[in-house]
Amino acid sequence: VSGAHTSSVVIGTRIMPKKKRDKRARPSPLTAADGKRQGFTFNKTFGQHILKNPLIIKTIVERAAVKPTDVVLEIGPGTGNLTQKLLESAKKVVALEYDPRMIAELHKRFQGTELIHKLQIIHGDAIKLKFP
Repeated sequence: VSGAHTSSVVIGTRIMPKKKRDKRARPSPLTAADGKRQGFTFNKTFGQHILKNPLIIKTIVERAAVKPTDVVLEIGPGTGNLTQKLLESAKKVVALEYDPRMIAELHKRFQGTELIHKLQIIHGDAIKLKFP
C-alpha cells in the first residue's frame, strides 16, 4: 500500500544451547491450549517449549505494544497460543516454524476461523533463512 505506514514487531524465541538429556527423563506429551493431549512429544533439540500461561501471553502482547497496523513476525509459534493473541491485535502475523507437526497444529487450530486470513505460515529454519 503506497503512502501507508506500517510498523513491524518481531517476537521470537531465544535459541538455547543443547543440553545433555537425562536418559531417565521422558519427553512430555504435548498438551494443547484446551488441555487435550496430542499424539506427539516436544523435540527439545529444536528448543521447543510451549507457552501456555495466558497471563504471560497477555503481557508479551501488551509490552510489544502490538497495534492493528502491525505486521508481526513470530519465530517458533508452536501450537499457536501466542499466535492467537497476536492475530487478535495485529494486522497480520507471519509465523515461521521449523517443525512440520507444529505447522499442522497451526493449520488445524486456525482453519475455519476469522483469523486465518491474517496468518501466513512459513516452513523454515530462522537461522538459515535470509531475511530482507
